[in-house]
Amino acid sequence: MPVLAENIPERISVGDFSYKTTDFAAAIVIDTATNKILFEYNADKSWVPASLTKLAGALVFVESQPAWDAAVSLQAADEVGGGRLRVDEGATMSIQDLMYASITGSANNAATAFGRLSGLGQDKFVAKMNSRVQSLGCTTSRFDDASGMATTSRTTAREMLAIAKAAFYRPEIQKPASTYKYSFTIRNTGELKTITNTNQLLADPSNGLYVIAGKTGFLYESLHNLVFQVRPARNDNRELLIVVLGAPTRADLFAVSERLAKWSWSSYGWQNNPSSIAVSEALTIPDGTLIKKADSPAVWYVWKGKKYVLLDGIFLEHYFPHTPIKTVSAEVVEAFVTARPYTFDDGELLKSPVSPVVYFVERGMLRPISSESAFLSMGWKWQNIITAPEWLLNTYSRGLAINTQNTDSVQLTVR
Repeated sequence: MPVLAENIPERISVGDFSYKTTDFAAAIVIDTATNKILFEYNADKSWVPASLTKLAGALVFVESQPAWDAAVSLQAADEVGGGRLRVDEGATMSIQDLMYASITGSANNAATAFGRLSGLGQDKFVAKMNSRVQSLGCTTSRFDDASGMATTSRTTAREMLAIAKAAFYRPEIQKPASTYKYSFTIRNTGELKTITNTNQLLADPSNGLYVIAGKTGFLYESLHNLVFQVRPARNDNRELLIVVLGAPTRADLFAVSERLAKWSWSSYGWQNNPSSIAVSEALTIPDGTLIKKADSPAVWYVWKGKKYVLLDGIFLEHYFPHTPIKTVSAEVVEAFVTARPYTFDDGELLKSPVSPVVYFVERGMLRPISSESAFLSMGWKWQNIITAPEWLLNTYSRGLAINTQNTDSVQLTVR
């Protein structure tokens, strides 16, 4: 569903949000329809995500299109400590029950089970989580497990917004993320289990918040964290996405999160967008279309209401050699939310015209290939190397070099 908007929030109050630096380590508030930032503090600060990690794992698992009603069981291998679904080994339930246990109840064993049930195994499942968030433009986020217990994992408030927005877009995740209590029966024992959401903003129906989705996270190394999507009422389109990281206590977390939402609604007015005709036209443009303005050579790739600029003609030549480019008005171009620049797919081979070094693209990074023997051992062909401008290659981070000893770690995922 496109993220285009017919209403734009504009500041109507001069009063800044009142907070102490001890209230949180980082926070950000955006209008979900336009991605306009309404408040931010330390939004790019690196932080341990704790159980916010579960959103990335749930997104990867849901996108594998599991059978929602399939019966699965929890195993001893799923136990990683911390908060868990308290059942015996071999307890059987549906995948839907498992998703509610992970997202509603923040059960670590349920979240870890996704890796095993995906058929990938834990290491490859976590690698796919990282690849998926990279595809969302989250270049500094890194997850080292699926449950959020790993204190080495990192994210930022800004990047967690993108991860949560993608996860909450999926109804299979959004529904558990907005449910306060969920009950189900363990199929092989008949035991009734009731899960209560860790997000206390869902507990009070009179707090003035209509929570569309949310996820909490806590570790001693991370303190209390929350990402949530919220409106002042069900039919009110003033929808916010808010991330708060590092609040000192649960009470502080929910209090400051509620204040951020209410301050945003009182400090901004959602005005009608004069370009609503352009918005309507933009809604008719199919995903995968290339667009440009008449007075500019810049080209964008349209996907799910966002536009990805093609930084160089090499993308047109390689990925879109026969794709027509649609010329639209500047207002239509602006109606799309700006996403990260278009990037080379994982699995591509790249080199600069001024250097003999050949790179392999993996997880959005360039891994230099150390020797001809390493290149040939992978079955690569010299004619498949794409020559790209040096400045374009310099926009990518560098990964570990590929040599004949570590070619097993290389994943060929180019489309």
